[in-house]
Amino acid sequence: AAPDQPAWPAVVSMALGVFGLVTAEFLPASLLPPIARDLGITEGIAGQAVTATALVALVTSLLIAAATRRLDRRLVLLAFSVLLIGSNLLVALAGSLPLLLLGRVLLGVALGGFWTISAAVAMRLVPQELVPRALSIIFSGVSAATILAAPVGSYLGEALGWRSVFVVAAALGLVT
Repeated sequence: AAPDQPAWPAVVSMALGVFGLVTAEFLPASLLPPIARDLGITEGIAGQAVTATALVALVTSLLIAAATRRLDRRLVLLAFSVLLIGSNLLVALAGSLPLLLLGRVLLGVALGGFWTISAAVAMRLVPQELVPRALSIIFSGVSAATILAAPVGSYLGEALGWRSVFVVAAALGLVT
């Protein structure tokens, strides 16, 4: 049931979660050359890190509602945030393509799962008449990440190294 008073801090936290997930999703696109060089693979093979995330997110989005229907949604969202942190740290530490892909697969699980249940959770955070506003706030994270992820990731990758960019993305997940 929708509450009498809106839980705006929770809505903002979900917006940060969406921002963090979508940012992490798009980061490799701006970092393919240094990732490929560092791992000794081609840029095309490194690009599979983006594909793996998208495919797993698709499959997860189809299965997660049924798999978590009896669980507390707050804990499920928290678990996806932990996966966001863990996946970014695994990518930052990856010394091989399989570890890179494993980190990206974990991100796909978090991404697909978060997307699937976020609208339902939003409807429980605010009174019914405020649901459109809450959804707008939450999904503004997508627009912000789409605009910022590639250029900021590229800039930070040049300044700090590509691995540090994923550590920063993990820190964003921690803030969420």
